Amino acid sequence: MLDAPVLAREAAYRRLRSDIISCRLPPGTELREAELAEQFAVSKSPVRDALHRLVAERLVNVLPRRGYQIAQISLKDAQELREFRAVLEQACATLATKVATAEELRGLDRYRAFGGETAEDFIAYNRDFHEAVTRTSHNSRMADYAQNLADYHDRLVRVSISNTTPENYESFVREHGEIVDALQARDGRKAVRLIGAHIKRGGKRITAALTRAAVVL
Repeated sequence: MLDAPVLAREAAYRRLRSDIISCRLPPGTELREAELAEQFAVSKSPVRDALHRLVAERLVNVLPRRGYQIAQISLKDAQELREFRAVLEQACATLATKVATAEELRGLDRYRAFGGETAEDFIAYNRDFHEAVTRTSHNSRMADYAQNLADYHDRLVRVSISNTTPENYESFVREHGEIVDALQARDGRKAVRLIGAHIKRGGKRITAALTRAAVVL
């Protein structure tokens, strides 16, 4: 059983990380240990530990003699994330066409349509689709890593979502359906090609939206 200090550190980390990923704390927000400790009803120590972990994850930057700041969005980071996701998800898709069960592949049919209404609904739908594809690889390490990358991707989407239209949703859903077709046909080469193109197009849409919104470095 974890002791109280460990639980406090983990709770502070998870809450602060969630607030950053969800953009409840937008990029550029300045953070101070004392204020966070009061807000979380803990001492400064677990808050400091959480901030150090988030600095290591590049979600928070240190401001010398001032405290900390939520990391701004960087076009370079967005590009690197897109490239990393493509490599990882393509590898998962290749495995999925070889090892996924017929039932698992049929289960992907639920992503052929988007029944939500809000931007957050779409973010959840999109994340679920990509997670489902990586899970069908039966490689838990790659799937877990892909899920972690999805956190960073969701943050980019939330910052840019005000510039995304329902027409964009439809194109994403259509591309998901094409990927599902390739996976169900166990056509690994086609699935890899479609996922690479899908992530590249999505990344370009996000980059363009971020640039128009002037929220990137």
